[in-house]
Amino acid sequence: MENLLDVIAERDIAYSELETGESCAPGRRWAYNELGIGYWRKCKPYSVPLHVNTYFRGTTALSGPWQRHYLKLRREKLTTNRLRSLTRAIAYRDAYAKKFPNVNIDVDFKKYTTIMLDTLKKHTEQQ
Repeated sequence: MENLLDVIAERDIAYSELETGESCAPGRRWAYNELGIGYWRKCKPYSVPLHVNTYFRGTTALSGPWQRHYLKLRREKLTTNRLRSLTRAIAYRDAYAKKFPNVNIDVDFKKYTTIMLDTLKKHTEQQ
């Protein structure tokens, strides 16, 4: 039954795109969570629109000084993950270079900042 519903939905989308040039499927919109971090959210039909819904507006505070601590933790987590992936990429490159000396292995350092590369060089020089 689910396959049949998928086929019907796909047919409706294709038909509406041929007729109007736009999909009839619910779109996506850019929304913000409680910390002010943006993400894509699927649009759904509500009985009361969100901008009129007083309960929704009263329960979500989308700005304030309370966010700073959590945003700082999020930045720290993202930076740590990027540094960890950089360290891992360099370790893989060095291990393969030792194992296969005739192969040139390139690592794309464009997604890493120069500050991260400098700190990584300092740590490797100290060891």
